Amino acid sequence: MRALIIEAPENILIREVEDPVVETEDDVLIRVSACGICGTDIHIYRGLESAKYPVIPGHEFCGVVEQVGKNAARSLKAGDRVIVDPNLSCFQCAPCRDGKVNHCVNGMINQGVNLNGGYAEFASVNVKQCYRIPNDLSDEVAMLGEPLSCVLHGVDKVSINPSERVVIFGGGPIGVLIYKYLHSIMGLSDVSIVEINENRISAAKEVGVERIDSEPLCQEADIVFEASGSLKAFEKALRILSAGGRVVQFGVPPEDATAQLSLYDIYRKEISIIGSFVNPFTMSRAVKLLVTHQKTFSGIAGRCCSPEEAASILRGEISTSGFLKGVVKFQEES
Repeated sequence: MRALIIEAPENILIREVEDPVVETEDDVLIRVSACGICGTDIHIYRGLESAKYPVIPGHEFCGVVEQVGKNAARSLKAGDRVIVDPNLSCFQCAPCRDGKVNHCVNGMINQGVNLNGGYAEFASVNVKQCYRIPNDLSDEVAMLGEPLSCVLHGVDKVSINPSERVVIFGGGPIGVLIYKYLHSIMGLSDVSIVEINENRISAAKEVGVERIDSEPLCQEADIVFEASGSLKAFEKALRILSAGGRVVQFGVPPEDATAQLSLYDIYRKEISIIGSFVNPFTMSRAVKLLVTHQKTFSGIAGRCCSPEEAASILRGEISTSGFLKGVVKFQEES
């Protein structure tokens, strides 16, 4: 099969590799239909400590079941369409047994990071990672399952009152997903996005984001989601928080990034700083939301890319500012 492989930091190849096979009773072989291009993939290309090289990246993917192991056959069969949760914990270590599976210490599987992912014609996953989807759910919406499940975890970390003011820093696909969930599904009225790139602002407006600008549209916010990974955005988020405000660090910053913050403001205003990492136990909800609200999430993954274009995006040769999320497909449309 053809696959895009990051051999080592800043070294990408597209080449033929051996097809993955069903090796254990829990294995599921998937023909990948679509895989989202994520900022994490760019981090892996540049060099990520948690990545295992060489690796086929891609952790936002859906596909069709080709073959299943004996145990997997109890719940899946050839021809089923599935969304893949790329994260699989050991369920044996202390964090896992406390329900903190996203903090597994026994070699958590991160498909597309430390195990081959979806930038290929086929992928092999554990049956526990598969979530069936109906035939009428488009690939471009289905592959939003992983990022939406992460968004749900981030929102779960803060108790949001419907009357609260929410500001999202970053108008990329994650920021738009947060906006769509809070505004279109939860019904919050005072939700806005801050995005400095005019092309991104236009792209967000095209998919229905009504409140987005280069500066915050409110003087104070009760909750801020930092979804850009920007140090400046995080520091600005702290400055606009009201008393009792919460900031959720959702975007992936550089691993060595450090911020300047006022300890007095944190003390005096009772500010909470909250981290949000991946998607523990939220994928089922994400799948149900995508099926029920397909129209709400349509258009976010709107740029279909060849493997060669995906490689150029990871290298930084193609700007992603003109669209929200790229989708790489190795299989030809039937």
